[in-house]
Amino acid sequence: MSQFISRYARILASLTFVIGLTSCGGGGQSNTNMNLCNNGIGVCSIGNNGGTSNNNGNSGSSTEIGSPSTYANICTPSVEKNWVRAHLNDVYLWYRLIVDVPAPNYSTPQSYFDALLVKSKDRFSFTASKDEIDGYFEAGEDVSFGYKLVNQNNKLRVTYVQPGSPADLQQIKRGAQIVGLNGTAIELVSYENQIAALYPSSSQTSTRFEIKDLGSNTTRMVEMRATTVITQPVLQNKILTTTDNRRLGYVVFTDHIATASEPLIESFRNFKEQGIDDLVLDLRYNGGGYIYIANEVASMIAGSKAQGKVFEQLQYNDKHADWTANSKFLFTNTARSGQALPQLNLSRVFVLTSARTCSASESIINGLSPFVQVITIGGTTCGKPYGFTQADNCGTAYFAIEFDGINNAGNGGYVNGFAPTCPAIDDLDHELGSLSERLLANAASYSKSGTCGPTGFTPPPMLGAGISTITDYDPKAWRHNRIKK
Repeated sequence: MSQFISRYARILASLTFVIGLTSCGGGGQSNTNMNLCNNGIGVCSIGNNGGTSNNNGNSGSSTEIGSPSTYANICTPSVEKNWVRAHLNDVYLWYRLIVDVPAPNYSTPQSYFDALLVKSKDRFSFTASKDEIDGYFEAGEDVSFGYKLVNQNNKLRVTYVQPGSPADLQQIKRGAQIVGLNGTAIELVSYENQIAALYPSSSQTSTRFEIKDLGSNTTRMVEMRATTVITQPVLQNKILTTTDNRRLGYVVFTDHIATASEPLIESFRNFKEQGIDDLVLDLRYNGGGYIYIANEVASMIAGSKAQGKVFEQLQYNDKHADWTANSKFLFTNTARSGQALPQLNLSRVFVLTSARTCSASESIINGLSPFVQVITIGGTTCGKPYGFTQADNCGTAYFAIEFDGINNAGNGGYVNGFAPTCPAIDDLDHELGSLSERLLANAASYSKSGTCGPTGFTPPPMLGAGISTITDYDPKAWRHNRIKK
């Protein structure tokens, strides 16, 4: 009999929970506050867009908003939105500046999240599929054709190709130009159709390309089907000998993902064993990723003189002074894996940069600056001194800006990016790793004489309205980040 009563009680509790969610907009039409709704203070308060204002002018007080844990992984649209609002109120760096909007006006929790962001300060927070994020940052998995593109003088050109990718198998190289898509000249293809053809969202996407290879006067047709490309985050690592017999260690590093640690350590170990006069770290296409990878890179460059000093101090909002106090990345001689890091003990380093050098890559520049002369060559970096910790809810990974970062000297806040020591335009007419390539040639020149080399051609003027343009689009802007893990 007692077992029956216990079972009955569990069923009644379950029904009460469901009724409570229904009254919150979780599946029914009733507006009556029951159980979890708790007179507008509990689970339903945000979804119903409470009616009071707090001291920040927001609709709904912090008490009404509640704790994210109250709503976590209750996967109905209205409760997911409640979690979004509570999460931002808890961790968002600019939580005081959020202007509330009616949650029912947004069809998904993701669109509601985006609507709440403080756009005047934040161009970086984002959401994505948890599976996609985890697959990329942990294993380098990326559904794509395996190329990276840039609009240069209104020509869509290839910057680099991932080994073994569909683009690599079709012999597409740096500097190649895409002149047609699916039988139509690219300038006649609408923006939306360019995006769909160039940047696949699934492995079912197939596109016919008309390609003009570097140095060719003719074009060729290739067809590629997207696949899961395994990103190789260190594209090159070699020692170059200049005409004056200087030995330059050269690394093309594209992504701060978990699989980057081992090849980076191997590269720097080789440089230490073989001996180099200068290091050239090519970050021109590196949008960032895990801070701990940036910390390992900087630690190998600076060596013992920075050991135990602050690489990056994270600063959270005023609700989490304890997080700020406990969030210091220190220069180290040991990788996260436990492997010993080779110590180059360099007095200076050359870093090749562009507008796509972002976030964790900028951490390397900023973190090294108090200890090593950092000579940047190329373009101004993207300007992202902010970062976040991944927060998962109902299959979505949420990345709300949680912190900014400062170095051992207390410097940070580089929202306008780092201007280059030697300004130079990216040179797509030469292969990466060639001493004839403009940015690398600049580094070789500075290594020898202490002066910058040629800057390259002048960027074209802005195109007027009505002139057809070729898209320069980053399909996965979430790569431009600084993630604490």
